[in-house]
Amino acid sequence: MIIPIGSDMNINVLIEQKKKGGQHKCLTGRVVKFYSDRARGDIEKRITDATHSRNEENLRSAARSHYNGILKVLRGKLRDINRNLPKDDILESHVFPRTPRRAHRGVLHAQRLLKLSGVL
Repeated sequence: MIIPIGSDMNINVLIEQKKKGGQHKCLTGRVVKFYSDRARGDIEKRITDATHSRNEENLRSAARSHYNGILKVLRGKLRDINRNLPKDDILESHVFPRTPRRAHRGVLHAQRLLKLSGVL
């Protein structure tokens, strides 16, 4: 909401809205906080839908370019949410256990050496 009184007032209103985090309107019509897991899920669904629609269009068509633009904006919003979402709000479905390659390789290498030496 911008109040057309003066330029300083407009800037202050925009800064306050940015501090609040903003709102996101889901496909169902529900309004949620922008930095929430529900907003992330909704944007992921929109990306999936736009990708499917884009892939059905012919190459170099205006419709395909339109969908590419939409996907660029949606992916930017998703990156912004992932960067700024509080760690407490991340659901288990978005957390993937990660095993470092080096540690995994070390176990396999050690087992191989034990087999060669006749221990295993």
